[in-house]
Amino acid sequence: MSLEEQREEIIGQLGVLNAMVKKQNSVRHIFMTGIIYGVGFVVGSAILATITLGIIGPLVGQIPWVHDTYEAGSTLMGR
Repeated sequence: MSLEEQREEIIGQLGVLNAMVKKQNSVRHIFMTGIIYGVGFVVGSAILATITLGIIGPLVGQIPWVHDTYEAGSTLMGR
């Protein structure tokens, strides 16, 4: 491969890289990335909270004022 061919190859690759950077810096791309990360954060947090409360819930339910408050709420709801 000659020096001129290498130079043309490098220029071509730089053009491709510039196009990729331009796309990644667009407002639409940044907005969609933020939406996706936000939804992922909410779903992940909900899963972790469910698992944590499932494990710790019975222990918290044994605290007297929590148990009494739950019973009072159940009575008010008619359950």
